[in-house]
Amino acid sequence: METNFYVVGDNRGTAFFLRNIKFFVGLLLVIIACLSIAVAYLHFTPLVDQELLTVQIKQEKTRNEILISRLKQTGQQDFEWEQQVLSQSSQQKKLNEQQTSLLEHQRSQISELNSILAQREQVVRQFQLEKTSTQEQINNLQFKARSLQQQLLSTQASLTESLTENKNIQAKVAELETEKNKLSKQLIKREQITSSTVAAVKKQTSQTLANSTISVKKLTIMSKDGFVSVNYNLTNISDSLQKGRTGMYLSSRKNLEKDIPFRLEKSTPYRIRRYRIISNKFPKVKAGSFVRILIWNDKRELIIDNAYPIK
Repeated sequence: METNFYVVGDNRGTAFFLRNIKFFVGLLLVIIACLSIAVAYLHFTPLVDQELLTVQIKQEKTRNEILISRLKQTGQQDFEWEQQVLSQSSQQKKLNEQQTSLLEHQRSQISELNSILAQREQVVRQFQLEKTSTQEQINNLQFKARSLQQQLLSTQASLTESLTENKNIQAKVAELETEKNKLSKQLIKREQITSSTVAAVKKQTSQTLANSTISVKKLTIMSKDGFVSVNYNLTNISDSLQKGRTGMYLSSRKNLEKDIPFRLEKSTPYRIRRYRIISNKFPKVKAGSFVRILIWNDKRELIIDNAYPIK
């Protein structure tokens, strides 16, 4: 028959306890059983140890008895030796004490040997770990060596390609140099022709012209259908930056000796380190006219005043 408990009222704690009383009782019994097992284990373990100790003591006694029996057997063979042994029991005790001390010493040595073995095991483990790490390093180095070998092969292939390209480039450079030499010779001839044809008729200079670093080079004057186009390189001979203004004017032979005043609106500024190309075009030019090129420095001092005929 199962007993049922009913609680009248609002005490929920007692109601929960009574509904689950079987679970609590079972849990209490399990706890008591576990505690009894633990107590029994703690009670019987020293008994087992005592039995083991008694067994060891019995074994020692049997060993001593065997030794005594052997000694007696040897004493029967020599009665005098037995008498000496009996008389020297105190010495035997001392020997036993010495043996016990030796045993303790041996035990201490064994413990030391065990500690040494443990240290050696640790050393062996460390050696094994180092061996594994060195093996990993060797594997990494082998992988790097393979990758480097592949890179070397690729670089060798690229080197061969670059060498062939360099040979082709050198051949092209040689061809370009020959063409450059030809062009330079042609340009020199043209400059000689232009310099011979376009020579300065008038060359007026100021006091600073002797120390001037500006010059007119590669002058070309082309006339066609009444229009005259003038081009030249305004060249800086020095290594420093040069600044100033320059201008081109048409003049007749009568007005070559007249000075042309500086005018800001009719001049072109320059700021050069090497050279600058200056060009201008004049319409409706009369026959027998001249082109005058004037150059001023940054202080508005006249450096060059040259006149060139128009053919």
